[in-house]
Amino acid sequence: MKKIIIYFIILLILTTSLLIKYNENSIIQVVAYSLVSSIEPTITNKLLKNYNSNNPDVKKKAENTIKEICLNSLKYENWKKYIDYIDLNIYFSNIIPNDKKELIINLNLSKDRAVICIFTENNGNYIFYDKIENLLPIENIKFIKIPNKNYNFLITYQIADERLGAYYYEKFIEIYMYKNKYFKKLWKETLFSEEIFRSNLIDKNAKADEWTKNIIKNNIDFIKNSTLEIIVSGIKKTFKAQNKNSIPPANQFKLVDTDTYKNKYYWNQEFENFSIFKDVVLFHNKPVIVIKDSNFRGQTVHTFFKNKYKILTISDKIIYINKSDIHLNID
Repeated sequence: MKKIIIYFIILLILTTSLLIKYNENSIIQVVAYSLVSSIEPTITNKLLKNYNSNNPDVKKKAENTIKEICLNSLKYENWKKYIDYIDLNIYFSNIIPNDKKELIINLNLSKDRAVICIFTENNGNYIFYDKIENLLPIENIKFIKIPNKNYNFLITYQIADERLGAYYYEKFIEIYMYKNKYFKKLWKETLFSEEIFRSNLIDKNAKADEWTKNIIKNNIDFIKNSTLEIIVSGIKKTFKAQNKNSIPPANQFKLVDTDTYKNKYYWNQEFENFSIFKDVVLFHNKPVIVIKDSNFRGQTVHTFFKNKYKILTISDKIIYINKSDIHLNID
């Protein structure tokens, strides 16, 4: 009987010891997970200094930490498992009206998704402030002063690559401005594009086996004077080829048309956007600006509207109207 009691006591001690050890490990794991998951959305100057280090190991560790801070701030936790495949680029510029330079971080998450994180300076460190989402992979970001403002436009250089299945490739820029407490996209234009499609997509009389290839190359100049003007000058080449079942080889396309053009856009201070005319016009006796002409040359097949103006009202509403609905007195 004594032996049974002694054996039971020993077994109880061992079991209790194992349970305590298990609980201690569980507590340690929970604490460690909480510390990792609660990384503050703050980037320190020391972290940025390490990111610019000549030591590859120090730089890589800092880069991954910055990525993780961004992903936490964005609530993109599912992307952390791809952290080694995410491209990161860092910029500094004053893009909100606060007379300070913001930290701008671009993350290219995949071939068809990118995001920008904006951090504001606070006591020598940078705290997460805002984001720009629904972007395609970014090649570069530039900045230009907003006329009569103390901060800058943010200009993204993006790539759309849809050469699998369909065939569409485009490099383009988008201009963003911080207004009404968020970053608003104001303007978009193609730098280079190549698209291939069946001709009967836009021409019902085209043969079923005919294909069209359009190549557009634009040069975009920002003219800074008392205001800001954008001049888009370019060339559009159209090629044709025949193939019944699939996209024809490149050497089968023959040049059928070449078109050169120049389009201008003017910054409008009142509407805080770009217009194709220097002045406002009237629509239903109310002032508006025309931000796009569907008949501008050098546009891709994705522009389905014809003989339309894209106008912006003073209440920031976009409307597509017939060009005949506006009478223009333009010299």
